[in-house]
Formats: sequence, C-alpha cells, structure tokens
Amino acid sequence: MIIWKGKGILIILYLFVTFLVVAISTGLLKDKFEFLKTVPMEVLFGFVLIIAGIWTKLTSNDYYINKEGRKVSLDIENELFFIKMSTWGLILPVIGIGLMIYGIIKLF
Repeated sequence: MIIWKGKGILIILYLFVTFLVVAISTGLLKDKFEFLKTVPMEVLFGFVLIIAGIWTKLTSNDYYINKEGRKVSLDIENELFFIKMSTWGLILPVIGIGLMIYGIIKLF
C-alpha cells in the first residue's frame, strides 16, 4: 500500500520514467560504446536514483503568482510514506551515490 499526500505519488512516477529512459538509452548505446557493456547494473540504478532525486527536489515546492506578479510559495504537504518530497530529493541521490560506489568497487 502506497501512502502519499499532495504530489508525493510523483516520486514513484519520476523513478519509473527515469528508469525507462536510462534503460532505453543504455540499450540503444551499447552497440556504439563498448564500455557500456561492462558497466554494472548498480551504477545504472544509482544514476537513476540520482536523476530522480534531483527531479524530485526541483518539483517539491508549490508556487503561485500573486496580483503584484511575484512568485509566492504555498505550504502544501507533499509526502510519500510520511516523508516530505524535499527530503526524498536528498535521500534518493545519497542512496544512488552509494549504489554507484558499490558497483564501481565490485567492478574491480
């Protein structure tokens, strides 16, 4: 069961879309670049988590434009599993960097 508030469900969509784009582009580029065949899956998953985390962090806040034309922040709860979107924007890249380091260490 997935528990979310506001735009929190978008985190799962960001992960899915990023994974799909990385998988398709890696599959298409493996023929042209031989080094992609030796890249561990952990590195690719780490890359997916880093991109999805950045995407989540950039879209975590809500704004509107007031009558004077200024951008004003809204206080809307955007959460996934009771964790705010802005926090997920930090958690996902940290896990991604850890996965990439693990994949690189495993390669050697």
